[in-house]
Amino acid sequence: MAPFDECSVLLPSATLEDFPVGGPDSDARSLLAGWTILWHPLLLAQTEQMPTWYRADTPPNPDGPRVIVVPDPSLKQIPADFRRKCDANPECTWVTGADRAEMLVALGLDPADPRCAALPSASRSLGVEDFYAAGYLSLQIQIMTRRLRYTSNLDELHLQNRSVAAAKAFLDRDAVATAEALHDVFDALSEERDHYFSSDPHLVDLTLLTPGVLKSATEAGWLDRFEASATKDDDGDGVLGTPRNVLVDGTVAAELAAANDASQHHESFDRFRQVLSLDTVGWAGGGWAGGSFAGDPSCLDAMTMASARHLFESGTALASAAIGQAPSVYARLSGMTPVDLVPALAALGYRGVIPIDFTAGTGFGDESKVIVSGGHKEVEALTAKPIDAASDSAFLALGAHLGESIDTGEVATALLVHWPDRVCDSFRDLCRAATWSVAMGRFWTLERYFSDGERPYHQGTLDAISKHAAAEIAQQLIDPKSDTSLSALADAFCRTVRTEARRTLRAIATLANPKLLADEQPDEEHSGSASEQPDAYGRADDRKLIARVVGVEPSTDDTIAKDVLCFNAQGVATRRHTKLHGGSPANEKFVYAATAAGGGGCDVTFDVPAMGFTRLSATQPVKKQGLLKRLTGGEKGIAEQAVLKNEFMAVALDETAGSLSGVFSASRGNRLSMRLVAAADLAGEKDGGTMVCKRMEVTQSSLALGEITASGELQDHAGNAIAEFSIHYRLRRGSRLLEVEGTLRPKTNISIESETAFWKNYFAVRTAVAGEAAILRPLVRDKVHSVSSKKFIAPLGVLIDEAEKQTLVAGYGLPLHRKVADRFLDTVIGIPTGADAIPFRVTFAFDCPSPVAVARSCIAPAEVFAIDPKPADRGSATGETSQAWLVHVSSADVLVTEMKTTRRSDGKLAARMQVVQTRPKTSKVKLQFCAAAEAAFIADTSGVERSLEDLPQDVSCEDGVVTFSLGNHQAIDLVVVFGG
Repeated sequence: MAPFDECSVLLPSATLEDFPVGGPDSDARSLLAGWTILWHPLLLAQTEQMPTWYRADTPPNPDGPRVIVVPDPSLKQIPADFRRKCDANPECTWVTGADRAEMLVALGLDPADPRCAALPSASRSLGVEDFYAAGYLSLQIQIMTRRLRYTSNLDELHLQNRSVAAAKAFLDRDAVATAEALHDVFDALSEERDHYFSSDPHLVDLTLLTPGVLKSATEAGWLDRFEASATKDDDGDGVLGTPRNVLVDGTVAAELAAANDASQHHESFDRFRQVLSLDTVGWAGGGWAGGSFAGDPSCLDAMTMASARHLFESGTALASAAIGQAPSVYARLSGMTPVDLVPALAALGYRGVIPIDFTAGTGFGDESKVIVSGGHKEVEALTAKPIDAASDSAFLALGAHLGESIDTGEVATALLVHWPDRVCDSFRDLCRAATWSVAMGRFWTLERYFSDGERPYHQGTLDAISKHAAAEIAQQLIDPKSDTSLSALADAFCRTVRTEARRTLRAIATLANPKLLADEQPDEEHSGSASEQPDAYGRADDRKLIARVVGVEPSTDDTIAKDVLCFNAQGVATRRHTKLHGGSPANEKFVYAATAAGGGGCDVTFDVPAMGFTRLSATQPVKKQGLLKRLTGGEKGIAEQAVLKNEFMAVALDETAGSLSGVFSASRGNRLSMRLVAAADLAGEKDGGTMVCKRMEVTQSSLALGEITASGELQDHAGNAIAEFSIHYRLRRGSRLLEVEGTLRPKTNISIESETAFWKNYFAVRTAVAGEAAILRPLVRDKVHSVSSKKFIAPLGVLIDEAEKQTLVAGYGLPLHRKVADRFLDTVIGIPTGADAIPFRVTFAFDCPSPVAVARSCIAPAEVFAIDPKPADRGSATGETSQAWLVHVSSADVLVTEMKTTRRSDGKLAARMQVVQTRPKTSKVKLQFCAAAEAAFIADTSGVERSLEDLPQDVSCEDGVVTFSLGNHQAIDLVVVFGG
């Protein structure tokens, strides 16, 4: 190769301040290759000067021996006759290409040239790659300096001399001189950066894996290359390490754990575990392999708070079993990390969290590393926007990006994410440069990044609910490989709530009568997820436990009940209805009303306290109607033609449509209306369709209950039937709840192939309110949240918040909801993709102080059952009407769930429970129990066995009252120990 006077690259920018950022990856690859290729040692040694650059639209005169590199994005900016001038000069070498390999060919440089072979030294292997890294670093330092408006202090002459000296020494195969000169080059660039920033950026390399990717990559030898690339600092020779990290998602952990349990030996998996145990390799995990919510592995919004916490616990246990060590950094490949679950992560021992959904590309923040707080717990979070290590375009102005982060006081971090062996040349240049200096940052393992790395000063925020959960579930519903339906999702959620209620019921029963603890059936929480348990699990045993609390036994015949017992496991008082035979109960305050019923019975409406019981006995004669009432037909029932009335509301039905036209209260006017609707593609031009009632009749009407049934068709804009419906409207005496239950039978069967098409082809219950300023607040994970998106998940229902009034729309587990215009809420009940009928159930609760508890009580209501009035073996039956609470919570916004009673090793009784603040506010909470509380504390790894000496002061227990504070949407795992 003939010597050149100058090597230059033409850039598609006027200055380095406006050096291109973003754009197609192909342009970025060619642009960065055009800059770094000129740092080849052969070119540096021949020209004996640094490469230079010119504007593509004003290139230099191509005279004399020179190299002109024209990257792809510069081709369209060069003058029309410039290429002709270059070709006219036989000493001018025109270089272009898509990457460095093509440019090497254009330059006539042979990668196999023995002068460019790797040069071993005492501390490292020197190669052409080190010169490319120096070129990339020099570009980034210059861009950083100019982009941030700093004055350059770089000694360019010194840099040029040492770069040329390094190139000549390398070609002369002098390893010592090459290493010394390259150290000077990188030190000069580091000093230039140190003039502006005293702190160093942080680099985190993260390899993503799936079971299939892990298997194929390992078979292709990736693990060997990965281990070889993961190096540690060589303090003696000044070589900086390049630690690596791996994301072990739940599916990968399950594969590894299964291999541990299998009889056959998996050598590659054993090797993978050994690599993860190295000091230079970090890993993050804690995700679960599969979801408990109808097979959906990622939708935390569609679960209860307890179910979500159990998933975190199971994911952590799975990762620990798979790798042989507990994860210290939490991360998942797909799915968000809600802020209200941060305390659960802290309780599991995580030092840090990466709350990024790598599949959806969401979850990152404006800052790279922040402190995330939730419920008085703090965890550091890596929230840097992931950089695709396989894309050169992300490396165009990486230095400026990190400099800007340092300039604003952040913990500047580049999170470099990629699949095995899928990295670009610029990533390799960055890694190589980081072995010489920390000018562009130091690589960290995730464990050390959170334990030894710079601690953030700023607080960050994570989303509470996912913006993409509705789209994920919609995609699952239309997936031809999935047999999931909305009704199946709703049923699974309801089973979870009922199972949690039964756990609490049994725990309270054994707390009230500790002698029953030995008789309690094994709890299912240790054998699987709550939603996997049968709906009728242990109901007979539960009745027996509750009955024995008051010293009786359940009756074997409910049809002639003279004594009944009702236990409420929910955290809100409720009003229930039952029928007594042989008399009416005594006139107590909690007996709302008692009226004669057919067959000599008595319809009784009564109240049950939160987490307590009410017992009714037929001890009084049933009052009969007087002569005048018998002649006139007596008092009117709740149901009349198209009208339901009780003490709190009047419900008007539309006889033409069969819809709910209005709910009226004494002082608040019309609260809402409701109808069935079909989305745009089903209904045609008239979005929503038209309900046409064929028949409406009063199917039940008494002083205690009224029911009206309407049936007909849902028609499109042309009058064609698209579905048949049957709806039952129910209103009970003394109730603020309007129950709506029905069935929709689609008349068509269509194929929905996209998530967009789903939202144009659904059936829904549409609720309309009068005011356009109504705010929709979804009930997610047992909390009342705010939402900005129009499509969201809320399996417990949606609270419609208006001025001075609130209405709860409880959907019994139906997860999908959509805000339509300003006044409408659609609760999606199904799509016409099958011949099956679509069942649905919705309850409207008006002005309820505890919407979350009310929604849960709709799903798992207080059960009323007959009891045997004879004394049981334990205790004696009083045969009187009675009522009592067994657990009392001072705040109506605080929910107690997942209660479990057990015996400590010291013989004392202990109750472990989840306490949830359902509102975004701070509350001072007092808990009282039917047993004398001696001590209380927030659970840690020791569980209920924690020593009662020197307990933290965050929970106090005085005179049997447990007192503590709850922050915004905080959930704690509380343990209460009882004496005596």
